[in-house]
Amino acid sequence: MITVRRLRGPDEFAEAVRVQISAWRMAKDSCEATPAHLLKALSENGGIVLGAFDDEGRLVGVSAGWFVGGPEGPYFYSHITGVVDEMKYRGVGFQLKLAQRREVLSYGVRLIKWTFDPLQRLNVNFNLNKLGAVFRRYAVNYYGPISDGINAGLETDRAIAEWHLDSVNVTRKIEGSFKVPSAEELVGAGAHVAVRLEREGGLERPLGPFIEDGAAVVLVALPRSITDLNSRDPRLAAAWRDATRRAYTYYLERGYVASDYTTDSAGTGYAVLVRMELADVLEGMRPWS
Repeated sequence: MITVRRLRGPDEFAEAVRVQISAWRMAKDSCEATPAHLLKALSENGGIVLGAFDDEGRLVGVSAGWFVGGPEGPYFYSHITGVVDEMKYRGVGFQLKLAQRREVLSYGVRLIKWTFDPLQRLNVNFNLNKLGAVFRRYAVNYYGPISDGINAGLETDRAIAEWHLDSVNVTRKIEGSFKVPSAEELVGAGAHVAVRLEREGGLERPLGPFIEDGAAVVLVALPRSITDLNSRDPRLAAAWRDATRRAYTYYLERGYVASDYTTDSAGTGYAVLVRMELADVLEGMRPWS
């Protein structure tokens, strides 16, 4: 049983730093983690800092961000959401994000933004399919070098996620009622595969990008784990970054929305981009529906 609530007290903010070190596989003396004193300041000055606690009261996940005002209207920026390594892929991150959604909506704000690596297959699935976020912007080497165990040695390209909290798209995704066709079904209906995956010698190699205009749906293949691949073959990981970067930027600059994630019968994962207006995507509409 996981309980999510706001962090309080110096000990909990200090523990949140240790959660980050585990989640991002940082060195214990790393300067990459958001420090306890900044988390404390955020929690009392326009931010929300949430913790996920297990049955024994141990902090196993943390999420932190702040409210932003601007010409496009107010939104909440979610800077970090991380789960200790041994508790990943057990739904803790999902519960943190749902709690964050409830908190932000309670302030009358309907949009949360954050960044994530659109080459990380599990993150694409989590953000686009489980949460119902979308992205329309792609930032090249957004953070510059990061020395943790997830990002070290790879340029830190990021997608700018938009989570439209009370949209039909988000509601259906978090309920699990929105189904995305398989890659084969999408290709059969006319989808274009802009980046393909080739397996050779135990490694996954990118093919492309293959640029083609006019398709209503575009698929971008993703390696099973870019982090593992980067540790084995940094040059191949860099080739994946280049191929997917060129595909994403080409189609996003032409008005496509990265809206979904799917797989094929061989287990390859794909980001799904659609040529639609954002308002229609948020209403749960897709070219195949």
